[in-house]
Amino acid sequence: MRVTVVGEPVARVRADILVLGFFEDVRPLPGLVGQMDWLAGGALSRLIVSRQASGRLKEATLIALPSFLTARVLCVGLGKSSAFTYLTLHHIAEALLPLLEGLDIRDAAVEVFGAQACGLDLAIAARTFVKAWYEGTAARPIDLTFVVPKSSHPGQIEQRLQEMGLSPRSR
Repeated sequence: MRVTVVGEPVARVRADILVLGFFEDVRPLPGLVGQMDWLAGGALSRLIVSRQASGRLKEATLIALPSFLTARVLCVGLGKSSAFTYLTLHHIAEALLPLLEGLDIRDAAVEVFGAQACGLDLAIAARTFVKAWYEGTAARPIDLTFVVPKSSHPGQIEQRLQEMGLSPRSR
């Protein structure tokens, strides 16, 4: 598995699938999922209003956006924002792995779920996610690109991941 960190707008991310998270109790949709929803003309917001998506923990909603470089967007429920922790993130990552394997994904661009909204350290959250995937032992490795806001300094996050023993770009 190769791990990288990028600070790109969601419409410019290139992968087999883009995975973004949203809480069940935070509206309007903030951050990267809010950016995607706005650029997609409210695609996720319409599903929320019609009760086809809610943000419940581990809920997964697949949206096709042909105007994005990554046309498949998987929106994952993060549960209640007040209950979100590194352990919650670990469980979400574990649940996500078989879903992506079932979709035959080889390269996933994934938001570092809920980290900024809940005050979690981005690098520790990214490491938590990767650890869950290593423990999940995918039949075939899925390359992972973490998508973070450019203001989060992606290069610094990569450096911190290296300091934590995870070698981005080479694993």
